Amino acid sequence: MENRRREDAALIAPNVEGNVWPKQACPVFEPRGDNPYGLRQCWYCRYADFHLNKPRALDVGVCYWPKKVTS
Repeated sequence: MENRRREDAALIAPNVEGNVWPKQACPVFEPRGDNPYGLRQCWYCRYADFHLNKPRALDVGVCYWPKKVTS
């Protein structure tokens, strides 16, 4: 299926300190422990902070590459 929204398009580099959307991914993607096998999306990346450890997750996260945020 073709990406239709800009927010779902693959990134050519990390968007350091910038917004990332759940379905985006970039070449430095590194999965967290709960990543479904083969799924490369910012939502599951160690460098993306979507406040998954808070009561309510964010719709748009922040990329903190090269500092890991989530294990």
